[in-house]
Amino acid sequence: MLSKLSTGKSIEPLFFERQYVVTNMTEAGVKLLYLAYQKRGAMENLIKESKAGFFMDKTNSHSFTANAARATISGIAYNLIALMKLMALPKEQRNTTISTLRFQIFHVAGKLARHAGKIIIHLAQSNVFSQQIEALLANIHTLSPLVTN
Repeated sequence: MLSKLSTGKSIEPLFFERQYVVTNMTEAGVKLLYLAYQKRGAMENLIKESKAGFFMDKTNSHSFTANAARATISGIAYNLIALMKLMALPKEQRNTTISTLRFQIFHVAGKLARHAGKIIIHLAQSNVFSQQIEALLANIHTLSPLVTN
């Protein structure tokens, strides 16, 4: 069965984007099939990001336990970043991939210094993404604590 569904998006004035799903699932309707395959594509993108951004595909140890621990740590990191995206990033940045976030937020030149018994982080002032970092930190500071005493 060849299911055809037009998204109706106009690419150019005379052309429309057409998407096709080839399947042998004849009992399902076209719209149901299209929605199922859309969700499958979204999940494949999440899996790709977890492999590329969090290195979940790295199993370079001969020990099952070490590989399981590494995958668990990668899963925790993925969930923490997903939570940060949801709670602290503006809506227009919530679909940002981890590689973009890592470049914009975590790759900031700086140095650690000790002064009066305190550790101080001096960040570069010429960072292109400093406004985004400041907005992210401000959003994090406005979050209420999960546990109150």
